[in-house]
Amino acid sequence: MAKDATSLRGAVAFVTASGAERLLRLRERNPLAILAITARGAPITDPCALVTLADAGVAVGIVCGTQAPRFHPKLWIARSDATLHVLSGSGNATAGGLSDNVEQFEYFAIPLVETTVVDAHEQRLRALEASGVPLSVMRGTPYWEEWQRQTRRRDRLEAEIRALDERLAARSASDTLNAQLYTDLHELYMRTKAEVLIPDGKGGRRPYVASRFKQALERARREGALVPLVARMVKDPTQGLHHLADAGRPDLMVETVVLDSSRPYHGLFNDSTRADAETNLELARQKGATTR
Repeated sequence: MAKDATSLRGAVAFVTASGAERLLRLRERNPLAILAITARGAPITDPCALVTLADAGVAVGIVCGTQAPRFHPKLWIARSDATLHVLSGSGNATAGGLSDNVEQFEYFAIPLVETTVVDAHEQRLRALEASGVPLSVMRGTPYWEEWQRQTRRRDRLEAEIRALDERLAARSASDTLNAQLYTDLHELYMRTKAEVLIPDGKGGRRPYVASRFKQALERARREGALVPLVARMVKDPTQGLHHLADAGRPDLMVETVVLDSSRPYHGLFNDSTRADAETNLELARQKGATTR
C-alpha cells in the first residue's frame, strides 16, 4: 500500500511501541508526504508510542472520553497517483497486529476514477478521524498526566500477570507429570494385588495387598510429593521388594517406573535414584532366580 503512495492514514484501537517502530520503519522505506494515525487513548495504547510517532512527523489523533471504550477500528487507507488502497481487518498498530499474529484483513485497490467508491471509503476514515483530538492538544493536560501514570502502573500489573501466568503454567506442567506418575504407580499397586500371591503364614497363599504403599501413595499425591516418596522407597527398599522378588515379579516394582525412559516424568528422578533403582532391580532378579 505504501510503496507508491503519497499518503497513508489509519484508524486503530491500539498503538504500542512495537507498532510505532514498524510504522516508522515502513516510512523509511517508503517516503510518504502524509502519515497519520488516529488511535484510542488509554488503557492499552502507549502514550510514549504516540509521542514517538508525533516527534517523527506523524499526525496523531487521540480518541478519549466516553467515545474511547467503543473505538475499535482497524482501517488503513493509502492514496497513490491512480489508486486508493484500503486495508481493513483485525490487527492493531502493534508488532502482533502488523506482522506477528494470525490476523485477517481485506484489501482493495480502487482506481481513483471510481470516484463514488473512493469517496465512500475515504468518508469511512474521515468519520473515524473526526472522533480524535490532536495529540498536541492533549499533551500536558491532567488527562495526559494521569494516562502516563496509569500506563506505568499497568505495565507493572501486566508484568505481574505474566509472572502469574508463567507460574500457573509451570504448576500445570508439574501437576500433569505427577498425575501421570501417580497413575502408573497406582496401576502397579492394582496389578500387584491382582497378580501376586505371598505366603499367608498358615501354609497357604494370599493376594499381596501393599496397603502401606497405597496409603503413602495417596498421602504423597495430596502433598505433591510423589517423586520424594519414590526416591525414599528406592533408596531404602521395603518388604514389598522382597515379596515381588520372591514372586519373580520385578516388573511390578516401583524401580521399573523410575527407569522407564519412555515416560514423560522420567527426568524428575535424579541420577542417584536411577542408580539405586538399577541396583534394586538386579538384586531382585538374582533373588527371584535363586528362589525359582
